[in-house]
Amino acid sequence: MGIKRYIVFTLIFLLGIGIYAYSLLGENYTLEVYSFSVTLPIAVWVILPALLLFIASIFHMMYYSFKEYLYQRALKKDFELFKGAYGRKILGEDSEVSYKTDSYKFIGKALKTLKFDTLPQDIDLEDESLKEFSQNVEKVEAGEVVELKKYKLSSTNPLIKKVKFNRLNADAKYASTILKECTDECDDLCFAAYMKFLSYASFDEIKKLGFKPTRETFRLMMERYLDEEDKFDMPLESIEDLLLQFKATRDDYLELAYEIKAKLNPDAWMALFEKLYNSQEQHAEAADAYLYVLYELQMIDKIREILDNSEEGEYVKFKTLLFLRDHGKNVNSGLFLRFS
Repeated sequence: MGIKRYIVFTLIFLLGIGIYAYSLLGENYTLEVYSFSVTLPIAVWVILPALLLFIASIFHMMYYSFKEYLYQRALKKDFELFKGAYGRKILGEDSEVSYKTDSYKFIGKALKTLKFDTLPQDIDLEDESLKEFSQNVEKVEAGEVVELKKYKLSSTNPLIKKVKFNRLNADAKYASTILKECTDECDDLCFAAYMKFLSYASFDEIKKLGFKPTRETFRLMMERYLDEEDKFDMPLESIEDLLLQFKATRDDYLELAYEIKAKLNPDAWMALFEKLYNSQEQHAEAADAYLYVLYELQMIDKIREILDNSEEGEYVKFKTLLFLRDHGKNVNSGLFLRFS
C-alpha cells in the first residue's frame, strides 16, 4: 500500500471511530497528572492512542522509504560505474572503482578476474557506448587502424600495441615512429618495426639504430643489396662486420659467396673472401666460401695446395669436386656445395 493511501484510509478510519464514540459518549473527560490537566471529549481520548501510533508509523515509513531511496540511488550510481568499468574491461583495462552496494562490490571484484579474448556477436549490449567499445575492439582485431586516444588507455594496453601493429602493416614507414620509442629491441613490436625499416631505410640509417644483427636481418639487407633496382648500398667492410656479429656459419659464408658473385667483379669477389679466409676470427667459417671462389675463378692449383695441407676428413666436398673434375665430370659447383 502506498503511503498516501495509508494516510487517507487511516484518517478515515480514525474519524469514523471518533464519530462513533462521540455518538455514544458526548461528554468530556479530564486527565490530571500532578498539577497538569487536560480536558478533551471522550471520543478524542478513544482515538488518541491510535492517532499517536499512526503518527509514529508515518515517521517509521518515511525513514525506511528514505533509506530505500538512498539504496536505489546508490544502486543506480553503481550501475553506471559498473557500465564504465565493463566498457574499460572490453578495452582490456581494469578500473579502480569504489562501489557503495555489497552486490556491486562483489560484481566489481568478479569483473577483474575475467578476460575477454573474444566478444559474443549475438548479444546486444543495449548501450551505445558499450557497443562502440565492442565494435572498435572488433575492428582492431580485424586488422583495422582505430583511433583510441579518446579512451586514455594505458601504454601497456594490448589494444594499443595491436593498433600499432595494424598501422605498421598498413604503412611500413610508420616503423620509424615506433623505433623512436623502442627501448627493447627484443620486443615483438620493435622487432617487427625493425624488419619493416630494413625494407626501405638506407644502411647508414639502419646502422644508427644499433640493433644487434641476426641471420634474418642480414639476409634482408643482402636481398636489397643484391637487388639491382634497389639503391641500397652497403660497404664490404660492413658485410664483414655483420657476419662476425651474428656469428655466421660456414653455410652462411658459402651462401654469401654464391649470391654476391653477380654483384662484384672477380677481383673484388676474390679480395673479399681472401680477406675473410685470412682473418683469424673468420678463417674456419669462411674457408669453404673461399675455396668455392677459387674454384669458380679456376685457381685450381691454389685449391690443391690448401687441400693437400688439410686433414683427412676436412674439405671432403671440395676433394670430391676436384676428383670429379679430374675425371672429366662437369658439376655445378654452387649446387653441389650448397645442397649436397
